[in-house]
Amino acid sequence: MSESGGGDGKALATKVNRGVAWAAGAQAIIAVADLVSQMLVVALWIPLADYGIAFSAIAFYTMLDVAADLGVTSSLISRDDHTPERVSTVFWFNMIVSGGMFLLLLVLGPLYGYLQHHAVIGWLLIAYGGKLVFQNVYAIPYAMLRKELRFADIAKARTAAHLCESAARIVFAALGATIWCWTLAALTRAFVFGVIVQVRHPFIPKFVFRPKEVTPYLKFGLRSASSQVLYQLYTNLDYTVVMHYFGATANGIYALAYSIVLEPVKTIANVVIDVAFPTFARLRHDPPALVKQFLVFTRLNLIAVLPFVLIVALIIPEFLRAFYSSASHTQAQLADCALAVRILCIVGVLRALGFLGPPLLDGLGKPELTLRYMVTAAILVPASFVVGALVFGDRLGFLSVAVAWAVGYPFAFTLLSYLVLTELRLRLVDYFRAAWGIIGCCVAGLGVGIGISLALPHASDVVRMLAIAGGAIGVTFGLLATWQNVTPRAIKAAMK
Repeated sequence: MSESGGGDGKALATKVNRGVAWAAGAQAIIAVADLVSQMLVVALWIPLADYGIAFSAIAFYTMLDVAADLGVTSSLISRDDHTPERVSTVFWFNMIVSGGMFLLLLVLGPLYGYLQHHAVIGWLLIAYGGKLVFQNVYAIPYAMLRKELRFADIAKARTAAHLCESAARIVFAALGATIWCWTLAALTRAFVFGVIVQVRHPFIPKFVFRPKEVTPYLKFGLRSASSQVLYQLYTNLDYTVVMHYFGATANGIYALAYSIVLEPVKTIANVVIDVAFPTFARLRHDPPALVKQFLVFTRLNLIAVLPFVLIVALIIPEFLRAFYSSASHTQAQLADCALAVRILCIVGVLRALGFLGPPLLDGLGKPELTLRYMVTAAILVPASFVVGALVFGDRLGFLSVAVAWAVGYPFAFTLLSYLVLTELRLRLVDYFRAAWGIIGCCVAGLGVGIGISLALPHASDVVRMLAIAGGAIGVTFGLLATWQNVTPRAIKAAMK
């Protein structure tokens, strides 16, 4: 009997559903705390130029996190032949790699800062290099918690750590550390998360290092890590392009737009992504159950992301004028930011669906397919950024890079969809059949929101926001409940 059959299948489904519920609760708290802290620091203390400088470094932090262990901890989740000696060898291997990364940043950080004409960028990268060494405190126990599907413990640890990060960001910004507040807050999060994860799953490595033991982990992890590094690279080179061609203030406006739509989309999608890889790995020998779970995750991502993107696109001008108007943020800058947000909303929808592709392919034990997609995207998407800046920069300014996202990414998404559907042997029509009802609900909500916007041209920004968002959300979730049976009762039943 397969792992997904009979009682085992029901038990796994229950774990997955509860995992999604815990992840959803954690991500909701994290998203709200992050949004509030970001709004406060940018509105009250951070000039847009400082914001742009800071994000020239911050954009690469997640890529450095992935590169610091070459994916060997991810392979702990997919393999079942662990021994204390092998796990300890993985730990010491990670220490060697992360230490090497720190030494490399001592050279590359200042060089990048020099090329971007702001030396502080290099110091930010060096400071984050110290975090790469420290994250070995929690890397292995975190991977083991995921392997054991202990999503409640993970959710609690992530929530506490991110709340501390949001609070630290506000404190450091208020104390005058404008460019540094994000990096110092990230270091705070790493420390808190490391302590909690060690408490929940204690791990002390043995003084053993057997290079041959790490080879199987490295073979799998290197392909997966290469894909993740390429992903982080191509999705964050837009900051480098904007900074280089249009300057720090333009990069600050662009970073604000990105943080309003694409960062929350990633945060929301992580509700499912955190659960997806270990789940797909468990189901890889049961194709029917795998397809069913993939479609369930697709619907969950759409339910979580589409209403958010819908509301952001509808009320972003009013939102920016209400919360970000100040002497340091001109109305012209806010108008450009609002337009960038609406363009990036197109990308947000596709990325929400695309996030499921890599964990599925990796869970099937085919990270080489993920790597093939990432290589293509890492060439195509950044090239579109540069072409957009060079061809349309004189007319559109930094908005040319946002347009390049909307034009270039759909090609990469098409390739990923082809790889996923081919591996699952899932027909495109069946994929759309699972998704189109949710899309239809959101399109109806969008239409109502546009209608309310046209009916209230002279109302205040706050009134317009409340009316437009309320009408759109009411119609969207009303249809989801009556047409798609997405109700609190149905969700509660799924958790049982």
